[in-house]
Amino acid sequence: MNNNIYAAIDLGSNSFHMLVVQNIAGTPRTIAKVKRKVRLASGLDHNNYLDDAAMNRGWQCLALFAERLSNIPPQNIKIVSTATLRLAKNANVFCAKANDILGLPIDIISGEQEAALIYHGMAVTSDSADKRMIVDIGGASTELILGQGFKPLVLNSLNIGCVTWLERYFNDGLLNQVNFTRAMDGASEVIELVKQDYLAHRWQLSLGASGSIQAVQEVLVAQGLNEEITLAKLNQVLQQTMGRQKLQKLNLVGLKEERKLVFASGLAILITLFKQLNIERMISSGGALREGLIDQLFNQAVPQDIRANCCEQLQQRFQLDSIHACQVAKTAIYLARQLTSPTLKPQDIELLGYAGLLHEVGTSVEFLAANRHGHYILSHCAMAGFSKQQRKFIAAVVGNYKCTLAIELLSEQAWCSPQDALSLTSCLRLAVIINGGGQDHRRDDISLHSVADKIIVSTTAKFLDQNPLLNAELEQEVALNNLLNLNSV
Repeated sequence: MNNNIYAAIDLGSNSFHMLVVQNIAGTPRTIAKVKRKVRLASGLDHNNYLDDAAMNRGWQCLALFAERLSNIPPQNIKIVSTATLRLAKNANVFCAKANDILGLPIDIISGEQEAALIYHGMAVTSDSADKRMIVDIGGASTELILGQGFKPLVLNSLNIGCVTWLERYFNDGLLNQVNFTRAMDGASEVIELVKQDYLAHRWQLSLGASGSIQAVQEVLVAQGLNEEITLAKLNQVLQQTMGRQKLQKLNLVGLKEERKLVFASGLAILITLFKQLNIERMISSGGALREGLIDQLFNQAVPQDIRANCCEQLQQRFQLDSIHACQVAKTAIYLARQLTSPTLKPQDIELLGYAGLLHEVGTSVEFLAANRHGHYILSHCAMAGFSKQQRKFIAAVVGNYKCTLAIELLSEQAWCSPQDALSLTSCLRLAVIINGGGQDHRRDDISLHSVADKIIVSTTAKFLDQNPLLNAELEQEVALNNLLNLNSV
């Protein structure tokens, strides 16, 4: 038995998930993720009895999970089931055999417990706004959680799900206006009962925790849009979906095969939530119920700044000079705040700071190509608190912190425009030069301003005369980066 290994299993209405992590100095490091489409909810009849076919699919999946659990201490394992087994009148039949297969009990949690775990999972993996709305569209239920910091304020579990809505409103396989209208009206009736509890509050951030929301985001990004989900974008996707006319013809760019069957029903629910709750924008976030379970098993304190904690852990893991990295990050932010791009947002500059904190992560592999190694590392490692597109942006900027610019990396990220990404990258490159070799050059001796399509780097001739190496490196940077001009007076 390995006492440092933990497992969380979520028997959802659409999929069964298993997350296995290793405790590394109090931090969970994912070592296995297993997901199987069981579609348990599709086996519920009109009297809420699970049919034999659905139960057999579930038991077969659990037999696979049991093999992986055999070397994990029982006290390090938590197994929960959600909406379908809450509804099923013969849930005891399923659980009895499941317990025999796993050798462990299944906890059928309430809707409120599920919502609280989802929020906790978000809290320990996502950037914490003052108030945030969490939406999780499951197979047979949808959880809505409004919380502040790490505390949920309003919790509701609604009997709306992408599998049950598929069976109820799209069972003829048609993607037409009639079916979507019926599905949205049905969702509206349920949401109407609780929406005033949420509209009484104002929140700063909306996050989606489910496969349905992640699938929509993947479609948007694959089609050249950024990761933010808005009602206008949802309506575009809706028109594309109805244009396919039938479920079996649903071949949207960016839509995975495994999500096709429940995509339309999940989309209908999500659009209804946007309209009923006046949601302006939403992004998908990685943490949810399973991460909440793991954190409970760890019984560890939740860091107050998830992103800063993530960067600190990566700095320790790759043995970075945190003091130097912090100085580079501060200088990059100082320079970026002088840019005048109308599309540049404070969140973009904030992410640039995190890129500064991690810019040398690739030096743990090799110094000369550290930027390229850094891009690979940050593209593939887990980064709690950062969405997928935020991580891709940071990786692209780090991949360009020195040497010849790889413009294609900046074009591949979808967090901001390639031009803004290049401008921010230029600020990081300048910050690295200004703080190079451990030198403590005064950053307020250098300023930036934009003229047409150029960034002018301004300083005094006296300052450059006093720092000849810095002068040479700035001139070399201007030669490598067509965006920059050097001006001294």
